[in-house]
Amino acid sequence: MSWWEEWWRTVRYAIKEERRTARLISILVTVGAIAVVLISATNGVSVAIG
Repeated sequence: MSWWEEWWRTVRYAIKEERRTARLISILVTVGAIAVVLISATNGVSVAIG
C-alpha cells in the first residue's frame, strides 16, 4: 500500500470521528506552521502580512 493510500484512508477515517478530525486539523496546521517557519528561515524573514 502506498503512502498516499494510507494517508487517504487515515483522512477518511478521521472524517468519521469528530475527535479524530479535530486532531487531524491540528496536526495539519502544526505541519503548515513548521513549513512556513522553515521557508522563512531559508529565504530570510521578509514575509509581509497585510
